[in-house]
Amino acid sequence: MNKFSFVIPALILFFASCGKVYHLADVQGRTYRIEKASYPVDVRVASVIEPYKLELDKTMNEVIGYCEKELVKGKPNSTLTNWFADALQDEAQEISAEPIDFAVQNYGGIRVPVFGKGPVTVGKMYELMPFDNVMYILKLKGTDVKMLFDKMAESGGWPVSRNVSFRIEYGKAENIRIKGAALDTTAVYTAAIPDYIANGGDNMIFLKNLPSVNTGVLLRDMLIKNVKDLQAKGKSINPQEDQRITE
Repeated sequence: MNKFSFVIPALILFFASCGKVYHLADVQGRTYRIEKASYPVDVRVASVIEPYKLELDKTMNEVIGYCEKELVKGKPNSTLTNWFADALQDEAQEISAEPIDFAVQNYGGIRVPVFGKGPVTVGKMYELMPFDNVMYILKLKGTDVKMLFDKMAESGGWPVSRNVSFRIEYGKAENIRIKGAALDTTAVYTAAIPDYIANGGDNMIFLKNLPSVNTGVLLRDMLIKNVKDLQAKGKSINPQEDQRITE
């Protein structure tokens, strides 16, 4: 055998072992504050943007209703999550040709920890629900409902409408009742569920292939309409504080 067949691999190993290897030794962070006043205003650009900004401000600052008290987000129940789910239930019922048995909203989809007392503006509703999620109407067998509520129970509870109640036991949903009746695993239920969940988000993969109708209506628009309708009736946001999910 050619002696070079041994020499060449040995040289490769030698030079490879002599190569430099760099390791990250330390990382230091530093905060730089950027003040708006530190930079000159581009008058030309500002003049182009200003009309759009004024129009946007006008839309976002429109007062559409009033909130009676501070609403707080929490698990397994809270004033904010109760109102949110009930509003979806009521609005979904208005656009559905058949009775809606219940409405669900994923907990993470509500983007503010507190919804303040006082006038409610359109901008405030965008802060509450910044995503363009659409409402779906799903058909669920009783066994699917059990799976859905079990998933909700695993994470400590999600917003559910007033006609739902269950107890969390060891991360499972027990004693499930819908519209006052015990869950029937052989029945079919109609639920209002955001597209994010209906399409399998938050580990709800089993919902993806269920019969569904895309209403094409944004959840945010449903909430805005709900507040406006309350104001038209001389009413304010004043949610129920009932315990829908117990531990």
